[in-house]
Amino acid sequence: MSAQAAMLSLGLVSNNRPRAAAIGIAQAAARETPIDEPSGSMKLQRPFRPLPVRPMNTSPAAWPVFAGIDFERGRLFETRDADEAQFLCGRVFSPHRLRLLAPGGSLHARMDHLAVGSLSLSRLTWQAPVSVDPGALEGYYLLCLPTRGEIEYWHGNQSYRATPGQLALVGGAQRFHFTAGQDYEQIVVRIEKAAVDAAWVALTGVLPRDEICFRSDVPTDSPTWPAIEPALALMAQAARGDLDLAALPHLHARLEEQLLTTLLLRQPHSQLLPRLSGADAASPTLRKAKAYMIERLEEPLTLTALAQGIGVPARTIQSAFNAAEGTGPMQWLRTRRLHAVRQALLSAGGDAPRVADTALRFGFWHLGEFARHYRHAFNETPSATLSRRR
Repeated sequence: MSAQAAMLSLGLVSNNRPRAAAIGIAQAAARETPIDEPSGSMKLQRPFRPLPVRPMNTSPAAWPVFAGIDFERGRLFETRDADEAQFLCGRVFSPHRLRLLAPGGSLHARMDHLAVGSLSLSRLTWQAPVSVDPGALEGYYLLCLPTRGEIEYWHGNQSYRATPGQLALVGGAQRFHFTAGQDYEQIVVRIEKAAVDAAWVALTGVLPRDEICFRSDVPTDSPTWPAIEPALALMAQAARGDLDLAALPHLHARLEEQLLTTLLLRQPHSQLLPRLSGADAASPTLRKAKAYMIERLEEPLTLTALAQGIGVPARTIQSAFNAAEGTGPMQWLRTRRLHAVRQALLSAGGDAPRVADTALRFGFWHLGEFARHYRHAFNETPSATLSRRR
């Protein structure tokens, strides 16, 4: 198996550009030859040879939502060389300056990286007091979750401290740099700027006036955290491999939308108005939205994709459905998909379908939730419906 195929099979990388650098790292490591670097970047003086994989001591108590994830299967590097750590981490995130704060000190840097749809989940430690300065993060945001130790960081013109149980959200072209203690370790979620901008357009119908700059600290007692936690739980399920492969396209679409919508509506940022405007319910909007969803019952579909597909802001669609149907568009779609599953289970001809396969076909990736919604809608279990197959 090639190094690229191995990386893809482990879920370390996807086919989008930010993950391509990781493929180059893996290929270079396999060949034991220097990694090609862009013009003007630092050149390694010797091949990259990773150290044997050693587990990090992540405390599940800090973020229990991530318990059980095998981060080591996504080990990108382990090195005691500061130049290598700087170069290899910069290939995945941004070129940056890494400086040891203890005179004559040494580090033991390790990084794990897992792709989850268009998002990514990384774990990183330096095992030394360090200063890291990437400047402005161009093209992406980072949601940082410390698991051990403490970090002091500067974002824009504000300084913050974060410890386990506290989140930090950075990006939006604001200058970012930090210092970390010797035992500092963090889990990092990378979110692409293009996805954030697209979600904002879907919500409001207008382009961002300028860079979307979020308030950096996300206290766990704020309204934002309870809404973010379910999205991180979905991400952890995918990273643990808890779900059937057939469910992943639906999960990835739901995960990204849930995380981005939560941040844009709950976390203070530079574009957030006192209230997002929404038009009154109008039958043309309902007709277009319903027709679009009915034609795509078997496809991954989010509110953002629906808004983009029919050219109507998400808030307008939500207002129209709430006024006319007494429910949101995604809840309406779930009901239509439940009916589609029931019809498929009852239809004659051919071998009897498996309930799980049919549920996954129509986007119900969480089979426990599917069974509960199905019983509530039809007052019987899916298996009971299948037993009455004509």
